[in-house]
Amino acid sequence: MKIKFLILVGLFSLQATLAQETVIDSVKVQQEKLILEQQKAEKERIKAEERQIKESQKAEKERQRELKKAEKAQKDAEKAQKKAEKEVKKAERAIAQREKAKKNVDKVKDKIADNKKDIEKDKEKFEKLKRKGKLSPDDELKWREKILKKENKALELQMDLEKSENKLRKLD
Repeated sequence: MKIKFLILVGLFSLQATLAQETVIDSVKVQQEKLILEQQKAEKERIKAEERQIKESQKAEKERQRELKKAEKAQKDAEKAQKKAEKEVKKAERAIAQREKAKKNVDKVKDKIADNKKDIEKDKEKFEKLKRKGKLSPDDELKWREKILKKENKALELQMDLEKSENKLRKLD
């Protein structure tokens, strides 16, 4: 019977130990909850800071891209302006060359006209002297040479006129 009694007491004590509720200290639980909440809040704050840093980095990169685009646009505008200035200078040079060629053509035409007048005067004078009979054979030869030289000069001037007109046509 002692054995039975001991078995019963053993079973009863086993049941009593298993049936007891563990007492949880509410202060410890609140502290642990508070610590967990603080840890969560800290993690959230860190994540928020990381997001903010990433956003500011993206914004900085975007700002730098915009600056680079603006610089490139400015360089392109400067290049376009220089090109336009070169075109203006080129056009001005072409106009100046055209004007010079026109002046040359006009100059040569004036020379040709003057030369023709001189030839006509010399021919008239030669004919006049010839009619009067005041020319010796040497003088007549000199007059003919003089007139021939002026006619040769007229031909040279005509060639110069053609060259000048060709230049003018090329420039137009």
